[in-house]
Amino acid sequence: MIAIYARQSIDKKESESIETQVNDCLKLIRDEQYIIYKDKGFSGKNTQRPDLQRMLDDIKCHKINAVYVYRLDRISRNIVDFYQLYQFMEDNNCSFVSANEKFDTSTSAGKLLMNILASFAQMERESIQMRVKDNYYHRIQDGRWAGGPAPYGFKNGKINDKIPTLYKIDDEMSAVKLAFNHYEDDFSMSLGKVARLLENKGYQSRKRKTFDNVTIARILQNPVYAIADETLYKYFKMRKAKILNPIEEWNGTRAAAIVGKRVSNKNTRKYTDLSEQTVYLTNFRGVIPSRQYVKVQERLAQNQQIKRANAPTRMKELAGLLKCAKCEYAIKIYNDPKLDCYKNRGLHDCDAQFKSVDFDELRKSIRTKVIEVLKTLAERVEENERGYKKIEDELNELIEKRENLIEQSLNNGKLERAFSNYIEKLQDQIEQKELQLSTYTPIKYEAFEMRHIEMELGDIEKAKEVYRKLIKRILLEENGDYTIEWKI
Repeated sequence: MIAIYARQSIDKKESESIETQVNDCLKLIRDEQYIIYKDKGFSGKNTQRPDLQRMLDDIKCHKINAVYVYRLDRISRNIVDFYQLYQFMEDNNCSFVSANEKFDTSTSAGKLLMNILASFAQMERESIQMRVKDNYYHRIQDGRWAGGPAPYGFKNGKINDKIPTLYKIDDEMSAVKLAFNHYEDDFSMSLGKVARLLENKGYQSRKRKTFDNVTIARILQNPVYAIADETLYKYFKMRKAKILNPIEEWNGTRAAAIVGKRVSNKNTRKYTDLSEQTVYLTNFRGVIPSRQYVKVQERLAQNQQIKRANAPTRMKELAGLLKCAKCEYAIKIYNDPKLDCYKNRGLHDCDAQFKSVDFDELRKSIRTKVIEVLKTLAERVEENERGYKKIEDELNELIEKRENLIEQSLNNGKLERAFSNYIEKLQDQIEQKELQLSTYTPIKYEAFEMRHIEMELGDIEKAKEVYRKLIKRILLEENGDYTIEWKI
């Protein structure tokens, strides 16, 4: 059975239609039976495509003995992914045919050509990614809203039915102004008190009726509410943010917005660590005076420092990792050493109780499991390094043999057929080893020396670093049982 695989990219302009791809493949198939696999609207940057996976399953079950594609890049635009797919086909006695790229993969020259084409496919994908990124920054330089859900107090809209922007929602914006005013003026006002104040005034959050500390923090930290003038420009300059617009454009007629990579999974870090962020001027006006916005940021930073200073030391390595198994909200120490769920404590929306949990025993148990995992990881690292070194040594040996034979043939003044055949065989072996190395995934762990695991974990700050590299989260049950979700 022959498989015809077709993929149409998300970017339709750079991708032939599914029908065109299939028809070109059918021209090469005579009387053989075939089955068509097609993924429409999927990028070639990875292999997580429904019909591709279905085809691979059929290949593994030996239902398919040949795969036909319109072009090599329909399978993958990633070199490593393509190598892996090709090797998978070879291992399952399945040949690979490109309808519009003539190469014979049974020869070294054919394999070389295939590798070159795969490299060009990856280069084209990276070029497309760069164009998308450039277009994105071109849009925000024009002041257009970068996209995504509108912040509280705004709704998505368009200027002249085509230019993205934000429009104010009066009722919600009143809540925003109230939050800024009270947090700025009343030094006894915490984020939680601001949340309760808004609720008592009849304001509602979007996702749920009640506000929480995180929602209030996002509102107070977001510059989209602030009037973008010279004061705000100097604030972002001081915070080492990348600013797209020159200072003369910060004239108080617009708002500012932050775009850039996520520093962590905590949304608030987007606004507190600005060194990796880009600030641009929007096409709509802010409502909060810049001096008020800056003053609120200073208060938030000061309160955060106080919070860190007063935090219980023994909670540090588990802070942010320990979650309630019922609601998945954070578990914290409220009455040392008693634990409670934030959603229960702050929002009164979870009935989980952790009064019987011995926190010291919990910490010891988790630490023991972390040490066990690290010791296993250390063994894997050593084994992995030995495997990589072995392949590397074998590759170097083969290359040396090939170079010696070539040198001998040059000294003789001609290339004997026996030499030629042996050199070609060595080249095949070299390519196989190079493929093994290119697909080899080295295991690295740089947080600390493996042989000093227990000693390193005795330092809370180092333990905190290690835990966050290894653990995604820890789900705690009311009876003290827990499940660790590992990152490795």
